[in-house]
Amino acid sequence: MNTDREIIDSYIKQAEVLQQEINLLKSKVDRYSIARLIVFAATILIIYLFFSYGFTAVVLSFLLAAICFLWLIKRQVIAQNELSFKRVKYQLLNNEVQALSSFNNIYDNGNDFESAKHPYTDDLDIFGTNSLYAYINRAASSKAKLFLANLLKHATTKENIELRQEAIIELASIPEETLDYRTRLFPLDNKELDKVSDFFNHNLSDSLHFLESKSLQIYLKAVPFISLGLLIVSVSLGGLWGNFLGLFLLANTGIYFKYKSRIDAVHERIGKASEILNNYSINLEWIEKYKWKSKLLQDKQEELRNEIPVYTQISLLNKIIVNLNYRFNIVVAIFLNLLFQWDLKQVLKLLHWNKNYNKNILKGFNVVSELEVYISLSTLDLNHPKWVYPEISNDFCLETIAIGHPLIPRVVRVDNDFSLRNKPTSDVITGSNMAGKSTFLRTVGVNMVLAFLGAKVSAAHLKTSIFNLYTFMRIKDSLAESTSTFKAEIDRLKMILEETQNNDDAFILIDEMLRGTNSKDKYLGSKAFIERMIEQKTPGFIATHDLQIADLEDEYPSSVRNYHFDISVQEGEMFFDYKIKEGPCKTFNAAILLEKIGLTIK
Repeated sequence: MNTDREIIDSYIKQAEVLQQEINLLKSKVDRYSIARLIVFAATILIIYLFFSYGFTAVVLSFLLAAICFLWLIKRQVIAQNELSFKRVKYQLLNNEVQALSSFNNIYDNGNDFESAKHPYTDDLDIFGTNSLYAYINRAASSKAKLFLANLLKHATTKENIELRQEAIIELASIPEETLDYRTRLFPLDNKELDKVSDFFNHNLSDSLHFLESKSLQIYLKAVPFISLGLLIVSVSLGGLWGNFLGLFLLANTGIYFKYKSRIDAVHERIGKASEILNNYSINLEWIEKYKWKSKLLQDKQEELRNEIPVYTQISLLNKIIVNLNYRFNIVVAIFLNLLFQWDLKQVLKLLHWNKNYNKNILKGFNVVSELEVYISLSTLDLNHPKWVYPEISNDFCLETIAIGHPLIPRVVRVDNDFSLRNKPTSDVITGSNMAGKSTFLRTVGVNMVLAFLGAKVSAAHLKTSIFNLYTFMRIKDSLAESTSTFKAEIDRLKMILEETQNNDDAFILIDEMLRGTNSKDKYLGSKAFIERMIEQKTPGFIATHDLQIADLEDEYPSSVRNYHFDISVQEGEMFFDYKIKEGPCKTFNAAILLEKIGLTIK
């Protein structure tokens, strides 16, 4: 598939097939509901008809009907779960259609990670509405969203980038499995997951400490046998044995209420985690069993290696929680706790589980979240077959062919070729308003961020060394901080100067610096800044309208280069080609724009 349309059509076709399966499952669930009603009605009728045949006939009829009813419930639950899964999967397929056609994505846009003080994320639109994060994110869990944000905020080593590339390529080769992986995580309650994770990490041991009593543990082991023994004897022999059974059940009730508040405290923290644990367990089983080829994913698998697989450990925990959740049914809860101290026994099992496996559950959660991020980037790979994985070089370089902004639709995007020299230079980019200077700076910056993330880039070719980006683009005043535009500019330049002076890997992207002062000071300040960058051997792009800055190439021919974006004027109308060209700009559009509003420059 080579075009966005073909990829969109592929998702639409998958969604249509899935919709047919959803319709069949809905019919299946409805049939089970009708069958349950029929069994219920038939049970009442049979009991009525067989009532005259005695108690045994009624009991046998009831048991047979109950077995049928429970079987139908089980089958309906399985069908309902499959239906819910496919509905979420259908939603995610449609989301890919929307993401490709209109850049709308139902996943988090990362606005919680926005920061105007970061070296580049605010200027390059990395987080927030219409951001890079909003476009590439397919992570649902809080841990995964934070992990992706941290990767976008910092460059890493060549080795790490290449390991990620290898893992992402492997994940992109199994799109059905990765979509199922995302489907299991998307509907989960992230707040509940965070609450459970925090509880297991910090509070669980203290909450279960009361069960360390040996006498209590012995009692809980013995209570089912005592209850059943007394029940059988009292039914068989009657008399005082019935009184003994009553006294024992009364004692069980007293013991239960003694510990009920502690059971409630534990249950309140974990009772809603069953679906989360079940879905995480399924994803972990896939991670632990799959024969990975990439080293990064093999390492993740090795992190989970244990005598008892982590997914099994989480399944055991889930079973404990499911059993504890029987207390939601008041009739069942009374029966189980009177005879067996069911709740206390489940919490005791939780104590034993905690001692043996607690340390692994958080490790498992972390690995699942990390793969969410790599699967996000594998989805980007699938959605953009014409994009490429960049070549990361140890030697200073930046070479691009047909580089374009990833958030501009391909049908309207104009791509550019560009290369640095084999040594640092300050590249001055002049041009008219709206000609493409700012977009070009962001294009290079955003694709660098993608490259250092380990993802594909929007280019036909990109070879780059690793840079630490520093930007000066979107400078705003602040009434809350009593900061003028010029003061904000000075603060930003101060940060860049401090951060780059001892940073051999720094790369700057400057868009019209010192716009908050007069033209003379603006020129002198800009000239002084560029000279500092030349002295430090810090490469970068400086976009400006000030043609005097372009003259610095005459003074520093080996350290300053000139490029421009220009316009053509035909019958008073402006036309932009958005192509970067060598040399300073010769054509500007301010006079034309002013003339259109009635102001003529003589």
